[in-house]
Amino acid sequence: MIQKLCGAVIAVFFVLCMTLPGTAGATAQIIEADGVYTMGDNDSPKIARDAARQEAMRSATEQAGVYVESYTETQNLTLTKDEVRMVAGTVLRVLQEKATPELIGDAWRYSVHLVCEVDTAKVDLASLASNKAEIARLQKERDALKQQNDDLLARYERAQGTEKAAIGIQLEESYTLGRVFDEAAAMIQRGEERRAIGELSHLIDDPRVTGSPRAYAYYLRGRAYYELHSDDLALADFSSADRTPHTDDLYPIWRLHQYRGRIYYEKERYDDAAAELRLAWDASDKTDDELWMNLRRAEQRADQERRHMERGDGGARRGINWTQVITEIIRGSMQQSQGE
Repeated sequence: MIQKLCGAVIAVFFVLCMTLPGTAGATAQIIEADGVYTMGDNDSPKIARDAARQEAMRSATEQAGVYVESYTETQNLTLTKDEVRMVAGTVLRVLQEKATPELIGDAWRYSVHLVCEVDTAKVDLASLASNKAEIARLQKERDALKQQNDDLLARYERAQGTEKAAIGIQLEESYTLGRVFDEAAAMIQRGEERRAIGELSHLIDDPRVTGSPRAYAYYLRGRAYYELHSDDLALADFSSADRTPHTDDLYPIWRLHQYRGRIYYEKERYDDAAAELRLAWDASDKTDDELWMNLRRAEQRADQERRHMERGDGGARRGINWTQVITEIIRGSMQQSQGE
């Protein structure tokens, strides 16, 4: 039997560059975390290293939350535990990483040591707090990808023979791509959209990346362009993601319809916006209240537009029909002159 994941043997501690921040400002904090994975028979060293790293990152994020919670209290920002974890994952940056294999008895153990920075001075926490819904949406995607890796790892540990080899190939790819996607999403959360665009462009230019991962890379890059208000570039990437053969099993590529719908709404293309947002809602888990409200608003505006066009009064998007108003004024003046 394969020796299971022995858990995160974690040595996590804060090395404070300075004392905890007061209300005057924040200082960078250094967090060091270790994750450990013990290999079983026929386990892949790369998978062992990646699994240990994911555990170390999880631990570092938890500890970063302690600092973020303390700091936000000094800034009179009220965040829930989930929001604290979300912000912690956004402001955490890996500075150094070291993987060490070690033979313990008759089993190999991989340890990954991370040195991370939490620097709230580089991130506008007030802006993060005011944009909770958007950041939470990205965080949900990041968490889902990590959970999928955990699920794949559990299957990998139970499998044997050719099944284990096949799952191993899938897991290695998932870890590699997941790391790029996670870092790009964090950049978008931090407002570093151009860095995210650069990282994702490298992935898109790699001919080995195909199918759903390629579609998701297009979608994420489109998200970055969307945040930069580069609507044409965002729409181009969303269309590329839509055209790339994919499924939504591993990556929430369906979200492209939500953001395409938002852009269409701002362009007053209400029918198109409603159609896109409906596709997004139907593909979702029906828990996104903001998506539902955006859909209802787009459908209402599209319905208003159709009624206005049927009445010939210019349409909702044009507001007052000045041609009709001026015509009525002239007609009234002529009638008044005839009466005199």
